[in-house]
Amino acid sequence: MHTNYRYNYSNRRLKTGVDFLKKPLHKWENPLFFRENKKDGHNLALPYDARDRVEYGKSKYKLSLNGKWKFMWQMGVENQPQDFFCPDFDDSGWDTVNVPSVWQMQGYGKPIYLCSSMPPQVSTAESQIPKISHEKNEIGFYRRSFTLPEGFDGRRIILHFGAAKSALYVYINGEYVGYSQGSMTPAEFDITDILHEGENTLAAKLMRFSDATYLENQDMWQFSGIYREVYLVAEPETTVEDIYARTTLDDSYIDGILDLKLKFSTDREVTCRVDLDKKEIFRGKVSGELEINRIVEKCRKWSAETPELYTLTVKLYEGTYCSVKKEIRIGFKRVEIKGNVYYINGQKVIIKGVNRHDYDPDYGWAVPRERYYQDLYLMKQANINAIRTSHYPDDPFFYELCDELGFYVMDECDVESHGVRRKNVPGDNPLWTSAVIDRAEMMVLRDRSHACICFWSLGNEAGDGSNFAEMKKAILKLCDLYPIHYEGDFDLTKSDFISRMYPMENVVDKLVHREAITATLFDNIANALAADNKDVPESAFEDHPVIYCEYAHSMENSLGNFKEYVDDFEKYDHMTGGFIWDFVDQAIHKDGKWLYGGDFKEGWSSFYFCANGIIAADRTPHPAYYEVKQVYSNVCAEDIDVERKRVKIKNKNYFIPLDYCYLEWSVAKNGKELESGRISLDGIAPQTVKTLSIPYSAEFEAGEYILTLSFRYKNENEWHKSGDEISFNQFILSNEKAKPEPREGMVKVLSKGNVHKIIASGTTVTFKNKKLYGIDFGSGNILDNSLSFKPNFFRPLTDNDTNYFNFAPMFKRLNPLYLWDITSRSVSIKSFVIFPFSGSCIVNIHWFAPFAGHVETDIIVNSDGSVSIGQNMKSPLLPMLRSGVRLGINKDFCNVKWYGRGPEESYCDRKTGQRISEFNKKADELFHYYMRPQENGNRTDVRSLEITDDSGNGFAVSSDFPFEFSMHSYSQEKIEKAMHNHELTKDEYYSLCIDAKQRGVGGDMPGTACLHEPYKMHSGNYSFAFSIRGIKADKCNLHKGARREAVGEAE
Repeated sequence: MHTNYRYNYSNRRLKTGVDFLKKPLHKWENPLFFRENKKDGHNLALPYDARDRVEYGKSKYKLSLNGKWKFMWQMGVENQPQDFFCPDFDDSGWDTVNVPSVWQMQGYGKPIYLCSSMPPQVSTAESQIPKISHEKNEIGFYRRSFTLPEGFDGRRIILHFGAAKSALYVYINGEYVGYSQGSMTPAEFDITDILHEGENTLAAKLMRFSDATYLENQDMWQFSGIYREVYLVAEPETTVEDIYARTTLDDSYIDGILDLKLKFSTDREVTCRVDLDKKEIFRGKVSGELEINRIVEKCRKWSAETPELYTLTVKLYEGTYCSVKKEIRIGFKRVEIKGNVYYINGQKVIIKGVNRHDYDPDYGWAVPRERYYQDLYLMKQANINAIRTSHYPDDPFFYELCDELGFYVMDECDVESHGVRRKNVPGDNPLWTSAVIDRAEMMVLRDRSHACICFWSLGNEAGDGSNFAEMKKAILKLCDLYPIHYEGDFDLTKSDFISRMYPMENVVDKLVHREAITATLFDNIANALAADNKDVPESAFEDHPVIYCEYAHSMENSLGNFKEYVDDFEKYDHMTGGFIWDFVDQAIHKDGKWLYGGDFKEGWSSFYFCANGIIAADRTPHPAYYEVKQVYSNVCAEDIDVERKRVKIKNKNYFIPLDYCYLEWSVAKNGKELESGRISLDGIAPQTVKTLSIPYSAEFEAGEYILTLSFRYKNENEWHKSGDEISFNQFILSNEKAKPEPREGMVKVLSKGNVHKIIASGTTVTFKNKKLYGIDFGSGNILDNSLSFKPNFFRPLTDNDTNYFNFAPMFKRLNPLYLWDITSRSVSIKSFVIFPFSGSCIVNIHWFAPFAGHVETDIIVNSDGSVSIGQNMKSPLLPMLRSGVRLGINKDFCNVKWYGRGPEESYCDRKTGQRISEFNKKADELFHYYMRPQENGNRTDVRSLEITDDSGNGFAVSSDFPFEFSMHSYSQEKIEKAMHNHELTKDEYYSLCIDAKQRGVGGDMPGTACLHEPYKMHSGNYSFAFSIRGIKADKCNLHKGARREAVGEAE
């Protein structure tokens, strides 16, 4: 067979600290050897006959080799099975695995999760790079047989591996075929001359670790295997080997320009016909290559809002016989940077994006096709318009869907050397130049005709150096339509953007105001470890837009102050937008448990840093998802004139009017809807504001009146239903407080020893040994004294609260915030006084609470039977987590109704996506399961709260000022202690927390709160008060319920 490895490494000494002449090297430990007999990248269009129906991924000339393969795994490179690739080799003792798959998810070896360091199997000593442990390396041996269908006779047979990590050897019928590295793009080999009639044997050997590992050190699970589809494709001798549809728009943005480049497999002359949407645009004799240029007048333009696609068909004829047909979908768009602004189709667009790993919790990188639909549909529903393929090219099907659904894609090269990026890998080192260029070329050649591609990215967190300049040259030679991105570019010669990760407030302020940025001492220290916080001269802002390639780090309970970022994007034209980190948690699902780094006893790990998604690994949305959905929306109500009943509706789209949606309005008083209606939004043009009249008729009396404006889809499509909500806005129309009703009745106190009962209007409040023991509104004690009433200052630390201890959770108790845990656990009563006051009875309690200073609670039993609770506390030194109380509630009281923000959890810096209304849930539905248990389920801006049993008896909580609450079946001590959800066991009572305030969750930085000022709780005084009153079941409803039950029993 012809050998096409292109880089002569013999007799070559490089400045790497390694002399390659000192010892013989395996292919998999030599960076200069990364392909042999491997075909160049190309468009993956399949061949068809002239009359065949084209369906993505299907052709009678494609033979899938997915399915069951024989498999053997071994640790260490010595004593490999000899002749395992021969047809007569006895593999009866081997196991059977599914292909595609990663072998760690099928029980072989261990998954490794590291976010910023190399696996221990490869050396990170600069003088030894590249060095891979021969003893700790793993090998997977694969075998299967196949027989060619009759229709494959006389054709060239190409073997396609969609992806395999990390070093792949291929054999057919006992003969060596070729070698491949570059695990996220295809490896293809022409195997025609080795095949024979009847059964053929395919064998592969795959090294888990190789020199390629140094370039594939992304923040993700480290797996290995053949994890994208494997197939054979049968091409005629002369075929269309590559299609490059270079599409753009003319300067008027009206007409499309198609520069079509076709590459044929031979120089034989054939007739070529090209159709665009079934209209012939070329016919003629060709050989070798073809380039044509066509103008498509008044073309349908592609964008994320208008994903208009054309079908391009290429046919080759020998005489009158069509020997092959290939077909792709293309879109016309123009991407450009003018000055310091990023444009698509002549419009300054905002990138409302997300980073996405190609990941499935059950199959790892072998992502089932339904996951792509699920992910992209969820993104469209959340108003996301852009995706960064972090940090490698995705499966080809992903791009097909992005073309169709409409996403601006940043296609990122499979280059990340995070753990050694400061050690000249790839840097300026010629040892790596050819390898990184090959990775860039393979990506571009495969993907450049896709309409969705709007950026090329050179990789991620791989340092800086001349090799990136070489990658940029190689990309622009193959496709010069799209700007180049690279966040690690320190001199802004490789990246067309000023790209930042996780900018903090002070840096954001400089970026939006286009002020020079100088790296601080802290930045330089961080840069040595993991960051790329580079200097940015003021002059760079003149011709470089700003983009956040990663921002709003969504590590479990996170994504605070997200709206502030997007406000900047909308206010400043040079702020292009950004990509949230990230879309989906990378938890592993095994035996009904959700696992993360360290759970496989694999050695050093980055633990739960793999959970950064706005959705869980099983694709359940986290509360942060709804924040994204609201903030990223392209339609909103900006302002209201209450007296004239007018609102301003803004269409933030760039290309389409609001004809696709309508406005549903409603007015509610204290959470209960009074009236509603529907208004057309037809004709509101993109980037315009229109004033609409809302015909509500409510006369405002005492109470809170809120106007809710809900924007909803008119019609159904594949990813949303008719009537689904896009986003909402709310305005308070009136909020006049009702005058308090005079209290009537008598209060009496019965004391006997250490027991004190205070009785008023059917309410009995009992104190026992100075503790609040019971509150009975006539239907039994609502309290469960397994958890006695106490002030509360602690919350189970979120990942952001945990801060740098996330990297070493075994030492997390050194975090100063755990002083509040000690405080909450140690609270005890210092003094207890009962005294009458103005027709009520006051119980004054002073608490001993270390680190909290003065803490005092008044429990007031009023003559009308209500109970008022007021608390004052002072934190003299420490910033606080929360200020409130917690108490145990009898589990009979399992129904929760509140008037406040919902239905999902919210925090002071992440509540835009939750509306103010009245909501009902079961108590256990209030808990949100993050991958690692932590603070969750809080509700903010609560006006009132009702907790009842199934009969309707219970109690209500209200306050003159909005408060926060949570209610769980797990104590905060249990939540804090558990490292996994499967470790949680429910209590026999509910833990009810009522708070004046919790601090925000943050989200500027990975695993670090970095709270903005409005969302902090500084040391100081905190006071709040609330009232509890009894709720009696509606006797009429009880009677009806009893009758229904009796009828049901009779039936």
